[in-house]
Amino acid sequence: MKGRILIVDDEKDMLALLDRIISEDTNYVAVTESNPEKAIEIFKGEDFDLVMTDLKMPGMSGIALMEKIRAIRSDVSVIILTAYATIETAVEATQKGAIDYLTKPFRRERLLVTLDKAMKWQGVIRENKRLRCALEKKNDLSIIGSTAAMAKVFDRIRQAAPTTGTVLITGPTGTGKELVAIAVHQNSNRRSKKLVTINCTAILENMIESELFGHVKGAFTGAATDKKGLVEAADGGTLFLDEIGDLKPGLQTSILRLLQEGEYRPVGSVITKKADIRFIAATNKNLEQAIRENTFREDLFYRLNVIRLEIPPLKDRPEDIPLLSYHFLNKYCVLNGKQIKGIAPTAMQALTARRFPGNVRELENIIERGIIFCTGDTLTITDLGLSYPEGLLIPELTPGLNKDNTLMNFKYAKEESIRFFHEYYIRTLLKKSHGNISKAAQIAGIQRQYLHRLMKESHIEADEFRRENSTS
Repeated sequence: MKGRILIVDDEKDMLALLDRIISEDTNYVAVTESNPEKAIEIFKGEDFDLVMTDLKMPGMSGIALMEKIRAIRSDVSVIILTAYATIETAVEATQKGAIDYLTKPFRRERLLVTLDKAMKWQGVIRENKRLRCALEKKNDLSIIGSTAAMAKVFDRIRQAAPTTGTVLITGPTGTGKELVAIAVHQNSNRRSKKLVTINCTAILENMIESELFGHVKGAFTGAATDKKGLVEAADGGTLFLDEIGDLKPGLQTSILRLLQEGEYRPVGSVITKKADIRFIAATNKNLEQAIRENTFREDLFYRLNVIRLEIPPLKDRPEDIPLLSYHFLNKYCVLNGKQIKGIAPTAMQALTARRFPGNVRELENIIERGIIFCTGDTLTITDLGLSYPEGLLIPELTPGLNKDNTLMNFKYAKEESIRFFHEYYIRTLLKKSHGNISKAAQIAGIQRQYLHRLMKESHIEADEFRRENSTS
């Protein structure tokens, strides 16, 4: 679907000029109107990605029109056009929601770059809405993921949950193995009973049998009364043995007996007790390798490995990163009382380019940190503490601000921003196409002649990218 632009200006010659430029040099559809009141009615009845409006018009200013337009649909992008540019009007326009500010007369190339940037930003806004809608329609397992790899995991959870089979969840640290265990329990016939979690690395070795199986009074120094263990607490429900690969060899025998016979004996007791338990175990270790190294019992492994659920690392499913990012954005905005509307394009590109050795847990920590330090309504790459990824296509620019976010000369800042955007974007395209101008124009979705003009304006030669490719 082509992007649609509503152009409002009381000068009909300007409307004709803008309409001609857009129809000749872009794939967008322009609708023009000289009367602001009629423009509002048109906007109400049709779907537009962008509104371009003159600042000074009879009956209604461009800023007033923008406020009325954004009251109808707050996510639409607006560009202000004016022949009366001042820092004050620029600041007012941007503070009230304008995405950019063009001074008449403007160069054709400047207009096209501004339109391209605005449409890319509108694409981000639409993607934000899509992701939020997707989150609202989360699957019944309450686990975030839309890739084929995760769909396979979801199917296996649904198949395994109603059964009595022992489940072994494997995967790298931070992939969400505990969430999978919870999903299995909540979709099982035991969901009305307890899910008891035992972290096999967190309990002291000399206390783990007591924690697991309980003890009787006088079983050891300090055992002043009888104590029920976690196994008894899980009777009728599910016992989740997290990090089972770290279980000490001596305790593996006790767990094996519990799995085989459903029996255990409290520390210091001579009475054997029965437990009706569904077992789920998880580990980030290679248990087959541990068996070869004689650190994990082979018979225990086979008892655990009835239903295997392998959780893929985040680097193998980067398509899930935007969905997860918005899930954590919503979560931590609520927890921290923030009103952050979305994630900037560069920030999302940096996130999707990251390898994430810590997987989903690392992504969550990065988003939480970014929300804490974010002072605007959009999460930026700076807030996240990430660096710009190689091959970045959309530079993150803030026209009108110095590095310390103070106001600078708006006209100069805007010119510098557009110049930087031109050069960076063109160089990125030519690098990806190895100096092939036609291919670069195809990637950008623009005409070859227009890209050639931009290259000439920025003093960029395609030959340097061809030479770079031939020497690499």
